[in-house]
Amino acid sequence: MTAKMATITKLRPARPSVTEAAPKSLSDQAYERLLDMMLAGNLPAGTVLQERRLAESLKISRTPVREALGRLEFEGLVTRRFNRLPTVRQLSIEEFVDILNVRKILEVEAGTLAAGHVDLERAREIRDAVRELQESERRTVARQWEINEMVHGLICDAGGNHLLAEMARELRRRTHMFDMRRIPSRFHESQEEHIEIIDAVVAGDAERAQKILAMHIDNVKRSIVDTLLARR
Repeated sequence: MTAKMATITKLRPARPSVTEAAPKSLSDQAYERLLDMMLAGNLPAGTVLQERRLAESLKISRTPVREALGRLEFEGLVTRRFNRLPTVRQLSIEEFVDILNVRKILEVEAGTLAAGHVDLERAREIRDAVRELQESERRTVARQWEINEMVHGLICDAGGNHLLAEMARELRRRTHMFDMRRIPSRFHESQEEHIEIIDAVVAGDAERAQKILAMHIDNVKRSIVDTLLARR
């Protein structure tokens, strides 16, 4: 933890987390497990999702699997091809840019609301996790996604706006579903930006938090679009 973080003494109290949840139904459990498999790359873009096989794999009945697939389809992560079978969806560049533009609006606002409200111990833990990821020689896409979600979730949850936090979380899932193998390496720059974002909200500096969050999302968008256009 930096000296700047350690010497902050006049922070407002942390707001309650928006992630506290009631017991999950079988449908919710199926949704989360399928989503985890998609995010981890076990169900990559283009994979046909068959209810029976998924139900057998998850060891539950087909009804909650069907409901989970419907939810994923509603969120734009699953589509249906000509044969009407649900398929893991591949985002276009245009859709990806649109989502990032909306994410920028939401997360910049979240940074404003979160400044001075984050849980200091949680912020320190996440900051340490970012540094550990930077120094690791065996990084995985799944771990990078986990750390990314920890950083952005910290900001959005601390803002206290439940709807904003949930919308931002859904949009992060959609951008993560973009084929990760095609995303250029901005690894170290991205993690340094994560550190700066955490430091800004811990310090209660809303203006700096806004600036860094906007820059961070713009950098992601620019890097990906430039690379994909160069490959056409």
